[in-house]
Amino acid sequence: MKLLILHVSAGHGHRRAAEALAAAAKAHQHTAVVRDALDFVPALFRKTYAAGYLNLVRTAPELWGYLFAQTNRKAQRPAERRVRTVFNKLNALSFYRFLSAEQPDAVLCTHFLPLELIGSLPPHRRHNLPLFGVVTDYAAHALWYCDSVNAYYVANEEVRRQLRRKGQPATGLVNTGIPVMPEFSTRTTPAVGRERLGLRTDVPAVLVLSGSYGVGPTLELLRACAAEPPPCQLLVVAGNNPELEQAAQQLLSATGLAATIYGFVDNIHELMDAADLVISKPGGLSTAETLAKGRPMMIVEPIPGQEQRNAEWLLENGAAVRLHEAADTPWKLATLLAAPARLAALTQQAEHLGRPTAAADILADVLRRS
Repeated sequence: MKLLILHVSAGHGHRRAAEALAAAAKAHQHTAVVRDALDFVPALFRKTYAAGYLNLVRTAPELWGYLFAQTNRKAQRPAERRVRTVFNKLNALSFYRFLSAEQPDAVLCTHFLPLELIGSLPPHRRHNLPLFGVVTDYAAHALWYCDSVNAYYVANEEVRRQLRRKGQPATGLVNTGIPVMPEFSTRTTPAVGRERLGLRTDVPAVLVLSGSYGVGPTLELLRACAAEPPPCQLLVVAGNNPELEQAAQQLLSATGLAATIYGFVDNIHELMDAADLVISKPGGLSTAETLAKGRPMMIVEPIPGQEQRNAEWLLENGAAVRLHEAADTPWKLATLLAAPARLAALTQQAEHLGRPTAAADILADVLRRS
């Protein structure tokens, strides 16, 4: 089969989920075309949609949380749907030409925008093209719902119930988990993981993730740990933020903190293998990857909206603890590492919640329905 897998560059999680689905398809000898739907819209629309989102969550997360709640409440009102559909279609003429030329056997969307663009087409233009939604958070915003979707693949039973209440038939709702790349589908003990990376095997390791854009309270966290060293080694990933990487290295040189600083890396899966705990914002894909590796999380600064919902789900299910203030990091780490039974319980829950085969499970169901 030829599968068209569409994402949107509003953060990296939607793209990572699309790439995971493509990897599963290629592993089974199917053709997978991965594209960003924003490649086919006017530059101003693209900048507003992608850069506008990133700037908002960086500089005014409370405003983003308000907009998230308001659109979640109003998105399915008939008037709002009509206005949004007309506006999106006017900006997506190139997208529709691309879709017609590509002629896929099925389309999978890891973001709601391409899902809505295709789902709003009249039947004679859809040509019975199977359309699937892959929800990439642990709660479903109302914008995800589309009448024309053949099936949704969701992260948990709560998302399944949310979409069911909005009108999706139960037979079109499959609880698979969020798709992750194949390298996240294997697990090992932290000691083995540290040995593979040449790290100390006799000291616990904590992985600190700043996300692809290197945002979050990483420096404040490191300063607190330098002033009061916790009983562990820190593995700090600065992502695409060279200023953060340089500042962290300077702090390390000045204080002698037991830490290893990384910039952008392509072996997060190996770093997770080496860690006993992951400190991170609870993005949908970051959470899914961490759980697939069976590692518990210490949640920092969740963005109001989808990340807050992800955080609540993790806490409710006993796979994470919450770090409210970066200054409390060394105390929080020392307390947790001094309670091995509690850490083991968190780890056990993370292993239970992890869905390392989600991408392959989604692919199998798509092929069955197409």
